[in-house]
Amino acid sequence: MRSTQRQRNAARRAFTLVELLVVVAMVGVLAALAMVGYRKYMNAAGVAEPKAVIQGIRGAQESYKAEMLEYLPVSSSLSNWYPSATLGDHKTAWSNPSHADFANWRMLNVTTDGAVRFGYASVAGVGTQLEQATGTTYTWGGLPMPPLNDPQFAPNGPWYVIQAAGDRDEDTTLALLLTASTMSGVYWENDTE
Repeated sequence: MRSTQRQRNAARRAFTLVELLVVVAMVGVLAALAMVGYRKYMNAAGVAEPKAVIQGIRGAQESYKAEMLEYLPVSSSLSNWYPSATLGDHKTAWSNPSHADFANWRMLNVTTDGAVRFGYASVAGVGTQLEQATGTTYTWGGLPMPPLNDPQFAPNGPWYVIQAAGDRDEDTTLALLLTASTMSGVYWENDTE
């Protein structure tokens, strides 16, 4: 009699197959939600570095202009990436004395907390020199027109343009970020590439 009673108590304490399947389904749903959140977090983190560095370059350009009354033309073109001409999923130390524009970057006095994944370029000038200095082949598909062709960007005095590019997954599609002295924000394209 006692063994039958124990078997009944044991049967009451055990999980049924349906209960186990419900728990497994709930864990699966929670895991799927966690993966979606993780991907969003990683995509947002991917462009955090260039946005921070662009703001640092912007501040350095404004400091330079306050002292010299013009912006510093740091790069020879918007596609002459500093600190490394090769873009990919690798980090490069910010200080690169072998780069052709190293002296200009050093004069601008931009620093980073460590190595960077993106390449940066900053051109500057006065008045209508913009067309000669910013030749680039990128399309900026998310905008009605390339940002520098926007009628609001019509500099009469000193101006600068800063561009960042990176290829985090090495598929030859670049994540591009751009800002200028006449823009309040940062335009970006392919930020989740």
